[in-house]
Amino acid sequence: MRSRVQFSFERGGVVIADLAPDLAPQTVRSLLALLPLTATVYHTRWCGREIYLPTTSGGEIPRENQTVQTSTGDVTYWREWDKPNSVAAEAISIYYGPEVVRDHRGYLLVNVFARVPQRQWKTIEEIGLRVWQCGIEQVRVSLVRGGRRP
Repeated sequence: MRSRVQFSFERGGVVIADLAPDLAPQTVRSLLALLPLTATVYHTRWCGREIYLPTTSGGEIPRENQTVQTSTGDVTYWREWDKPNSVAAEAISIYYGPEVVRDHRGYLLVNVFARVPQRQWKTIEEIGLRVWQCGIEQVRVSLVRGGRRP
């Protein structure tokens, strides 16, 4: 059975993403070692329809099948790839619309390591718009194995 990651948001809403070890096996392994975790979720300023939570992996996650183009439902890992891990910023992001990943410096490469199924896209859009319009909130991220899908 495929493993999944659950994002439970403080002001309501749960999103479950299917992990994609075929796309980014080391990213999946490294991020699973961090779970469960609670973090603050923010709305991006530069990338459009994206919410993200800063994280610290504790070890360098490599570049894997990177892209600058994300689709609705993509869950990605990003870091300051050119900095040593001890000072590198890192984040997990969920996209609620297709985007080109960028910041004030230009395009940013990300590892896509999970995908939110289409039946949950309305939920991630509602959460994304809420975080954009109402501000930060807490999110609990945990591993889900088996069981029913939302």
